[in-house]
Amino acid sequence: MSQITTILPGGGAGGLVETLTGNDAIAVGPTGNNINVVGSNANGIEITGNAGTSTLTVAITGTTNHSLQLGNAAGSISSLGVATNGQLPIGSTGANPVLATITAGTNISVTNGAGSITIAGTGAAGFTWNLVTVNTNMASNNGYIANGAGTLTFLLPAASAVGDILRLTGINNATGWQVTQAAGQQIFFGTSSTTAGAGGSLSSSATRDAIEIVCIAANLTWQVLSSIGNITVV
Repeated sequence: MSQITTILPGGGAGGLVETLTGNDAIAVGPTGNNINVVGSNANGIEITGNAGTSTLTVAITGTTNHSLQLGNAAGSISSLGVATNGQLPIGSTGANPVLATITAGTNISVTNGAGSITIAGTGAAGFTWNLVTVNTNMASNNGYIANGAGTLTFLLPAASAVGDILRLTGINNATGWQVTQAAGQQIFFGTSSTTAGAGGSLSSSATRDAIEIVCIAANLTWQVLSSIGNITVV
């Protein structure tokens, strides 16, 4: 019968096992004639001796291709499961972790890809101001500075989400700006409201008039939050 007499983690040029000796204290190789090592588990580590080759084979059993592995109190392993795009193992006290994707919060978007997760800010946090000199189709969460010789028109966004913001002001012209609408769209201004559809509008009466509006129904309805000047509601 042979014995393992010295085992050092990472020890020696040969790897983890530093020395193998037989009962006669002579170093031996793990051949079928002088050593027989068999340890197996249906879901764990299996070690077998290979007769005549002076080698040991160590194999992991019970695994699943592309899956993360879980340990347990019995000393075996099992598969957590194969993660889809963007999934992470999320811990659970006293239980196995679970695979799940990150949930987006307010003004945050999460885009999952193969081996990637992209997190971005949305809503007013990403607000951008634009100086414009021509009639413009507006985009949500943007501010516009009307800088034209005459009245510039600004069409409401075709696509908008509840909470999206638009701001508008004017410089360097006498007549300022006009907010126009597409079919089904409408703007509420206190107790007043524009005519629903393409006929409705809000207009400034002086160069520096300004307005801020928020989307209250996706794609269609906006509410004035604040204004400067005398705004004409049509």
